[in-house]
Parts: sequence; C-alpha cells; structure tokens
Amino acid sequence: MITLPLSNQLTISIIIMKKVFLGALALMFLSVISCKQAADKANEAAENAEEVVEEAAEKVEEVAEKVESAVDGVPSFSDPAVQEYVNAYEEYMAEYKKIAESKDMTAFAGLSQKGQELATKAQEVSGKLSGEDAQKWTEYMTASAKKMQEYAAAMTQQ
Repeated sequence: MITLPLSNQLTISIIIMKKVFLGALALMFLSVISCKQAADKANEAAENAEEVVEEAAEKVEEVAEKVESAVDGVPSFSDPAVQEYVNAYEEYMAEYKKIAESKDMTAFAGLSQKGQELATKAQEVSGKLSGEDAQKWTEYMTASAKKMQEYAAAMTQQ
C-alpha cells in the first residue's frame, strides 16, 4: 500500500468532494429546469382545460335549451302577443286532451267556442311573425295539429 503525504490526501479528498458537489449542483439545476418546464406545461394544460370546460359548458347549455324546448314542445317567440297565443293554445290543448280522455261530449261541445276564438286569434298573430319565429310557428303548429288529431282519435275509440 502506498501512503501519500497528508497534503496529497487532502488534495485528492478535495477533488473528490468538488466532483461530488459539482455533480449534485448539476443535478439540482437540471431538476429546477425540468420542474420549471413541467410547471409551464402544467399551466398550459390548465389553460387548455379551462377553454375545453368553457366550450363544453356552452354546448351543454345549448343542448339543455333544445331539450327543454323539445320536452315542453313550446318554443319561445320574440313577440309577446305570439307567445301569449301559444301559451293559451297549450292550455286549450291540455283541456282538449282531458276532455278527449274522459270522452265527455258535452264538455267537448263547450270547448268548440274556445277553439274558434283561438283560430281567429291565430290569423291575427301569424301576421306578426319574424323570419325565425315563422319557422318555429310552423313547426309548433304542425306538431300541435298532430297532437290534436291523436286526442280526437283517442276520443272516438271505444
């Protein structure tokens, strides 16, 4: 075994310590740089996630409005007079359905006056429709007429 003077042993120990220290320092810098890049990527992903969530929320609202309209079957119109007519017609159809299910011909005869009044009002209201409302009106009245035919058919069945 070779023994080195104490000063050489200290020099070698210092060199080894420097290498270990510099290696640890290099690892620390790499970690910091990697963490910063990871943090940047995480922030970018969070921003993208926010955008996706906002877009999804908008789509959900659109679908919810369509579903609500389809479930209710009653579209909303920009003209209050048209909306008032549609609401009155919905009440009329509910009453018609109830009478058709009960097959009460006396009550049905009393309902005819209300039907005539609504028909007259429909002619007045249809002249107030805008382009988009006219399309909604046509779709609504077609669907309503179909429902009324079904109610009438149920009333005549035994």
